[in-house]
Amino acid sequence: MASIKPDLTLIYKKVDHLEIPMDLYLPKNTINAPVLLWFHGGGLLQGCRDMIAPHMKNAVQTYGFACISADYRLAPQVEISEILEDVIDCVIFIRTRLSDCLGQGVVDASRLAISGSSAGGYLALLAALVLKSKPQVVAPIYPITDPLGTFFTKPQPLPVGSDSSEADLDLARLGFFLNPRSTVVANSSETSPRRHMYAYMLKTASLARLWGIFPGDEGAVAQWRIPRTIKMGDFPPTYLIHGMDDTAVGVEQTDEVAGAILGDRNPVVYERPNGEDHEFDQRERYENPELYEFIMRYLN
Repeated sequence: MASIKPDLTLIYKKVDHLEIPMDLYLPKNTINAPVLLWFHGGGLLQGCRDMIAPHMKNAVQTYGFACISADYRLAPQVEISEILEDVIDCVIFIRTRLSDCLGQGVVDASRLAISGSSAGGYLALLAALVLKSKPQVVAPIYPITDPLGTFFTKPQPLPVGSDSSEADLDLARLGFFLNPRSTVVANSSETSPRRHMYAYMLKTASLARLWGIFPGDEGAVAQWRIPRTIKMGDFPPTYLIHGMDDTAVGVEQTDEVAGAILGDRNPVVYERPNGEDHEFDQRERYENPELYEFIMRYLN
């Protein structure tokens, strides 16, 4: 099957000399299409916008929404608060400037869903918490939800299927990427040694530290622990997906978020497939009509 390419790439933000791009996938012959914004995974340490799964690109034509896959600055050269600024600025760009770039009547940015995979799912959840004008629906896919949860504060083995070896995690190879003063980037390629940062983080149980979250002020720390924060306010309708055999993000991370949303009496669907590991939805033939029917229910 031929790979679906983006219709357009736009720069939604510039920080000093660094341009931060987004890719747009547009439905054919559709007027005022709603928007699905997706963020890639990689622990906020690695990855790029072209990691978007085939099923999401296919769904653009099937369901008639515009899909945006956006980059953001990567840790530890920036902290989690700065990455969240990118997410907020991305949403502001979509809502206030995207129609000017595409032409009036192409998209309806007032109808917005936010999704993301792994760490991108964390960003989708954060956006739903902090945006004053919330998205109509969120759809986190095997998300990180708590950088101080048990899974990320205890050393973990290499995930099943990882292309990282113990040698790849050597500080001599990763030192540049681990240095907070190194060059700030908004994406990384699949061939860069940076692709081993997530495995290093799991081995060293260092996610919170790499994001710039340190023990101390509990109030400051708590805002990054999503299951605890959801209880404080309203939350949009949510579709959660997490494989029960995930070796890269413990499924209990999503269990806790699902419980918090249910406790706040907000609409939530939680899909927890047996036998599935991380990134199971990247398979070429994977489809999930229930996911998109849920999203479109709140965008139409």
